[in-house]
Parts: sequence; structure tokens; C-alpha cells
Amino acid sequence: MMKKIFIDKYYYPHITKMLDSFNKKERLPLLTFIINQAANQICLIGGRSDEPTMVKLPFDGQDPTLQDGKWSIDADMFKYYFHHCLKNVLEIELEVDEQTSGETYIIGYTHDQAVRHWQCGPPCQEHLAYFTTIENKSYQCISVDALTSILDVAESHRPLEFFQIDKANNEIKVQRDNDVSTFPMPNVLEKKVDLVTNQEGLSVLKHVCSNTQSDSIMINVDNEQLTVTDGQHYYSRSLASLTDFENKSKVNYETEVKCVVNISSLKTEIETYTRVNQIKSNNMSLLYIINNEAYISGFGFTSDGFNSLSALHISAKKNILYNINLKQLKDIPIKDITGMKSMVLRILKAPDGSRKLGFYNEHDSKRPYNSIPITLDTSSQNLNAMEKLRLVLINKKKIKKRVTSNRILLALTRFNRL
Repeated sequence: MMKKIFIDKYYYPHITKMLDSFNKKERLPLLTFIINQAANQICLIGGRSDEPTMVKLPFDGQDPTLQDGKWSIDADMFKYYFHHCLKNVLEIELEVDEQTSGETYIIGYTHDQAVRHWQCGPPCQEHLAYFTTIENKSYQCISVDALTSILDVAESHRPLEFFQIDKANNEIKVQRDNDVSTFPMPNVLEKKVDLVTNQEGLSVLKHVCSNTQSDSIMINVDNEQLTVTDGQHYYSRSLASLTDFENKSKVNYETEVKCVVNISSLKTEIETYTRVNQIKSNNMSLLYIINNEAYISGFGFTSDGFNSLSALHISAKKNILYNINLKQLKDIPIKDITGMKSMVLRILKAPDGSRKLGFYNEHDSKRPYNSIPITLDTSSQNLNAMEKLRLVLINKKKIKKRVTSNRILLALTRFNRL
């Protein structure tokens, strides 16, 4: 008779997050089982090789004939099997087939009794090493309520790259758009915990808080890695570039130009330029500020695009021209980041003379949610080209205005004759 492994519904959200975090580029993602009856646990370990996750199922309630063992199976098919079971509200029950030859197989069934069959291989050594490592880590303990307050404060600073609570200095430190800002520690966070994490780490912390039966969470940060656990579920996430963040100091930017532009005009022009092969290939866009107007262009070899950004407000000390990488401009999320019809753009100049184009949303008017490098363009050829296109646009508007006025006048004349 085959032995069975039962997975309670309580563990489904954690297993789902683990399976969904597999890196598809890995040649053969694995899911490792460690059965230890004496320790009252069946451990499932998986996820990305550099960001593993472990879920502990209690042995209590399992098939008592299950033997201790360690083996790995292909995680790719298990992921689709698992999601199929959730979709069809099917309780997950795995059969363990231990053959006399020494080979072990795992068998699962779908709602229509289709068979999913895995041959067990030797346990993944990286997973075994992870199992040993997390058992020996030292953790800070924090209540779920206190951690929820931390997550609320972090949420108010999104989007961000790093978020740090520094108890010693009684402050929080946030990195957004590769720039660092510090803020006084809110009263709700005083003396709670020392913590540093990135956006993915915050996502894991939120997930654990929302799906735990424990009143407290344990946190460890070392070797540029965050580990979060409630005692049954263990998530580790990479904190790559943590050292750079900790050594980074705030850059005091000067606002060289500030303008409020129409989002639709900006987005439409960018999309137009990237659809024209020669403009896309040339990968150059120019931003022209003159007479309290903002213009954007895309330059090809024989084709150019040019349009006003319908600026609602411009603050600039002089007429100026900037060069922008078109691909970088295209990759900035614009419409989806705000519900407003207009957007604040700033040209920010650093003390070393470098510049960036900052994009702002309505949630934070002081710090950009994203930016791209931008350079001052002193080319007389580019400046002349922009000015010619600007004059063409102005003349076109004058002609259109004159035609419209004539039509109105003609209509009034006809009306008066009636």
C-alpha cells in the first residue's frame, strides 16, 4: 500500500509563493522534500537558487507509515499540478511509491484522475545547505502588529529600492531612484527592530504577516540576504547592493528646470518615435525649453518628429536644449504611475555637473519616482533644427487660428443677413 503526504490548505499560499518564485531560466528547478518524523516535520524547499523558500508541514496528521527521507523532484510540473489542484478546489494528497529497487516516485492525481508522476532524485545540495543554515541563524523577533506598522510606513515611501530602520540614530533611510533620503523615526516605529530590506523583501514581510497564525515574526539580515520566518515558513531574499546603499550619502540636486506637462502629449510622442525604425535606431530625443514652452523631438536620419508638450507651467532660468536616450525614456512608466492628466518633470543637476530627468507623481512632489540620465546639448546644428521645427509649428498654429477666425467671421456675417 502506498504511503501518503497530505498538504493542509493553510500552507497553500506559502507553497504558491514558493513555486511562483522559481526562475524559469534555471535548467531544472527542483523541489526538495525532507521528512523527519522525530522532529515532527516535513520540509519543502524550493524557489530561486539564490532566494530559496522553505515550508514546514507538521508530521502530526500525516501517514504514520511514512519513513524519514530526503529527495528532490522536478518543480516545473509540480507547479502546474499544484495550481491545477487549487483551481479545481482539489485537496492536495501525494502518494509515495517506494519500490523494491530502491527508487522512489511521487504520484499526484488531478480532478479528472489524470496522473502526474515524478521520479525522486538525490536531494538538492543547495537546499540541504539552506536547511542547515537557517536553523543556525540568530533572529530578531517582532510582533505582527508592530511589523504591520513598519510596512505601512514603508508603503508611504514607495516606489523604493531600499528601506532601513536605524534604531541607533532614530531615523529611517530610504533609497529611491538610486538617491538616498533620511527621515525622523515615526513614533509608531520607535525601538521596534533594526531592519533593512528592498521592495521584494517588503513584499515577503507583507505576505508572511497576512498568512501566519503566529503573533510574531523573526527577521535576520546577513551576507546581503534577508530571511523572514514565523517558525513554519522561511523566506530568504537577496539584498544585492546593500553595501552600496549603506555607504551612499544624499546628493543635493539643484532644480535647473521644472515643468508641468500634459501626460497624453508626452506618452503619444514617445510611442510615435519608437514606432519609426530610423528614429528608434538613432535612439535620440531632444527636449527644448524656450519662451516658457517645452518641446520634444525624435530625430532620425531623414525623418524627424516634433511636438509641444502643452506645458501648464515652466520654471527655467534660460532657453536650453537637452539630449535624451529614447530607449530609456520609453522604459519609464508614465501613465500607469499616476491618475493625473499632467505630470511634473524636473531637470536635476548634481554637484558634479551630471543631470537627470526626474518624473514625479501626485504622492510625492519632492522625490522623483524614477529618472533617467540627461545631458546638456550644445550642438548648434541640433539647436537650429529644433528652432526650425518650432517655427513651423508656430506658423501652422497661426494659420489654423486665422482660418478659424475667418470661418467664425463668415458665419456671423451670414447670420446678420438673415
